[in-house]
Amino acid sequence: MHEFSFAYNIFKVAEATAIKYNAKKITEVLLEIGELTLIVPELLQRSFEMATKGSIAEGAILTITLTPGKIKCRECSKISGVSLTHEAQLTGLQLFKCSNCGSNNTEIVEGKKANVKNIKIQE
Repeated sequence: MHEFSFAYNIFKVAEATAIKYNAKKITEVLLEIGELTLIVPELLQRSFEMATKGSIAEGAILTITLTPGKIKCRECSKISGVSLTHEAQLTGLQLFKCSNCGSNNTEIVEGKKANVKNIKIQE
């Protein structure tokens, strides 16, 4: 379950920011994650609750926004939106075809990143 280590890292980023601004409490963390990260939002939510227990962020809301995946075709240079199939969510394996020319010679250009967009604190 890589969600727990991911949640813990999010907490540490939020905690460092809160300490920097002398905050007493973290109330919300806004997170943007790519659909192709294979992070399961429900598991991430529960992991965040566990990771923050007894800390400055206990009870903080984790707001998650999913960003869609995009690929670029190496054959025709077109960019296409993609989604993971249910099977790929379970196995982590997915080959993406270009929606323009059908080639499998593609590269992921969006949807594999995660960013803490904002942290709400109480001073």
